[in-house]
Amino acid sequence: MDLNDACVLITGASRGIGASIARAFAGQGAHVVLAARSVAEIDLIASELNGSSMPLDVANPEELSDFIGRVESQIAPVDILVNNAGIETQEFIEDIEEDRIGEVLATNLLAPMRLTRQVLPGMVKRGRGHLLYTSSMAAITPAPGLAAYCASKAGLTRFAESVRMETNGTGVHVTTMHLGPVDTEMWTRVTNNPAFDQAQRRLRRLRMLVDVSPDKVAADAVQAVLKQKREVRHPKRLWPTMALAAAPGRITEFLVNGVDHRIHKP
Repeated sequence: MDLNDACVLITGASRGIGASIARAFAGQGAHVVLAARSVAEIDLIASELNGSSMPLDVANPEELSDFIGRVESQIAPVDILVNNAGIETQEFIEDIEEDRIGEVLATNLLAPMRLTRQVLPGMVKRGRGHLLYTSSMAAITPAPGLAAYCASKAGLTRFAESVRMETNGTGVHVTTMHLGPVDTEMWTRVTNNPAFDQAQRRLRRLRMLVDVSPDKVAADAVQAVLKQKREVRHPKRLWPTMALAAAPGRITEFLVNGVDHRIHKP
């Protein structure tokens, strides 16, 4: 896809990975639309990048309702949707509040599903588009204190794989980013959980974990769109683990390769 003047909508764009992704796409000539709850922050970044800002609480179904329609009527058809907004947990599952479980699932899983549902008809009609999902190593590996987060990201990964099958042959491409430690405020908060911190320290001693910068993730996200890559993986040293986790989905796609799923669409 030619990124020059492409419309890229990024959720969770006020800081961290989302802000870096916005800067990376803007650097390729795209018009970035930053969506987040932090209005002042996204306004500032949008001004810096000559982009647009759209306040959005992805956990609020009312704000999500026809959000893509509002973006496209006010700005431009969305060429690339980056489902990046996410929140973490720190509590063991017996200690987490009921409302917090709902917030995690609404933010990490339901919002990407709802936004994808809204954006796909236009992408399919135009015969082009790219969906990018910020998932996590937590989608494929367990972690103490992150049970609800792991469940939400595992659901997101399987959702993205299914959407890839549903959109095969339409000109719409799907990329999932499976990320470990990224140098952001979120990772700092996660490691405040002593149980998780001890686990990740052991993995670091075994040289299995290493930090990556948000800018590196953003650069890889841009390349994934340009090269129509299906996955971005960090840290690279856990590539075998991630490849094993991806194997069932890839085998299934191989076995049904050539089937036109959309002609059977009800």
